[in-house]
Amino acid sequence: MTKSCQKDIQLLMSILQRQSDIKDVIQHFGCSQNNLENNKMAFDLCAFYMAQIGEASKMLTDDTKNSLSCLNVNILKSFRNMIDHTYEKINKVYLKAYIFNIIAPDVTAEIKNRIQYCINCSK
Repeated sequence: MTKSCQKDIQLLMSILQRQSDIKDVIQHFGCSQNNLENNKMAFDLCAFYMAQIGEASKMLTDDTKNSLSCLNVNILKSFRNMIDHTYEKINKVYLKAYIFNIIAPDVTAEIKNRIQYCINCSK
């Protein structure tokens, strides 16, 4: 279990960093839920970070995937594939909603709690 916990810690820390990156982009460009999709550069950056979150989340152990009610790995994987392969066809309204969902404080708190759980398991 130690190896799995260590792997999950790294992946979850990466997800936390991408959340922070998204928040920084939104703040830097002065965007909100009302206008993010209107700023191409800000939206593209947030989408890029969402793709990275999707990539990291699909590599989490099943235990961690199942324990995180805040992350739907199937949706994240789907968005990641669309962002990486058919970005011009992506529904910006849906992706924008998920971007703001993924940076919600309760999502961050749940990820931090799981990191602490994994740290405790790996001792």
